Amino acid sequence: MNKTPDWLKKIVHIPDIDTNIKLFGGHKQHVPYKWKAERETHYAFEMMFILSGTKRIIFSGTSYDFVAEDMVLIPPGTPHENQCVSEEGMTYFCVHFDIDDPMIQQRLLMYCPIFLRKENTAYQSIEEVIQGFIQLLDCGDFGLKKKLKVQQLIIELVLCLLDYADYEQVEMKKSDNTTLILAIEIAKTLQENFRQFTKYPTEENFSLLSLQQIAESLNISESTMLKIFKKVYSVSPKYYLDRLRYNESKKLLHQPGLSIGEIGEIVGYQNASHFSRQFKNWNGQSPKQYRQEINEIVQK
Repeated sequence: MNKTPDWLKKIVHIPDIDTNIKLFGGHKQHVPYKWKAERETHYAFEMMFILSGTKRIIFSGTSYDFVAEDMVLIPPGTPHENQCVSEEGMTYFCVHFDIDDPMIQQRLLMYCPIFLRKENTAYQSIEEVIQGFIQLLDCGDFGLKKKLKVQQLIIELVLCLLDYADYEQVEMKKSDNTTLILAIEIAKTLQENFRQFTKYPTEENFSLLSLQQIAESLNISESTMLKIFKKVYSVSPKYYLDRLRYNESKKLLHQPGLSIGEIGEIVGYQNASHFSRQFKNWNGQSPKQYRQEINEIVQK
């Protein structure tokens, strides 16, 4: 391997990029009154934009009604049901996408709530990207250039969502809402503990992943931590930790030098079979199947 010359070391380089954003397609649909989509769970983000009418989405037994120009970002693995509750029917657009970069996933999970606020300065930019998707759908006939345009739009969407997250982070710091501040601190602690564990995945460090010990480190009970976290993020701390594990697992499965068992240990599973079962619950595929799919895509 050639040695990098000193003059080249001093030059500012564009960073290597190894982030994949997978789009699972989007669609626009008009549905009649009382239309219903049964309970479903997607292992990717779902962005939904209401064009007309009223859509009721049910999360864990709680109903929320969304009307024209409302925007919803449903996190991966969140069970939900959809209904049309407006007599004139309802038209909506939705798109599903997955991101294999854990840091991006974490920012969206932490700072992008299910119902996106119009007051956020990034809201209009997100809406413009969604209108771009809708215009492509209305034109139809997806040739090469339009497929590339779709790729461009999904990257723009993620960038706009990160802008949204940046705005929310600043606003949260200004807030005197104790519940909100504590929920963010819980999320940060979960992230930091998980990152520390993946660097040194030893038996002694398993306590870093203990929800009870995380609660104690914040001087609150585990039940209080669950209540506060779920109120702000609509998911449990365990679910959030599982998302960190899942995202890191996908990243590590791209490294052929690591065995399935080693990857399981890095993300906190001492038993390879337990890790494989859990990964299949998250993804619908076993780690082996997921890795085979990656290899097939690379070889094409």
